[in-house]
Amino acid sequence: MVYAFTRSLPVAFVALALFAGTASAQKSSANDFSDRKAVLETIENFYIGDHTGSTEHKKLSMHPEGAYRYVDKSGKYRESRFRVDSDDSDDQYTEELLGVDIFENVALARLRLEQNSRDVPEYKLMTLHRVEGKWLITSISWGFGVTP
Repeated sequence: MVYAFTRSLPVAFVALALFAGTASAQKSSANDFSDRKAVLETIENFYIGDHTGSTEHKKLSMHPEGAYRYVDKSGKYRESRFRVDSDDSDDQYTEELLGVDIFENVALARLRLEQNSRDVPEYKLMTLHRVEGKWLITSISWGFGVTP
């Protein structure tokens, strides 16, 4: 299933997203439901922060020691630490959640971004960890022209 985040999530999205994912890879308990909800809220907060520049939402979603990781167009590996205090924003794309897998205290979210300025989608993998009881994004990796 594919879900698009919007500025305000409709109730149907939340209900569907809470149950989406790879059932065989996840716990079948009440904790899974609350973990899935918390992971989805963390991802939503990230995109609110990224689209609006809200440092409050960035701090709610990103570990301050986390990093972006990618290979640039020349083929070189690049890494940069999250800047949770930055009010930079980017509203030139729309994101779709492709799936979330949760394994105890680590989660992986797969997303596709449609850029307004180019025809080729971008794909992101977000790694989240439960840190002191709170889900936070610890790593974001991405690439272009990936076939899902």
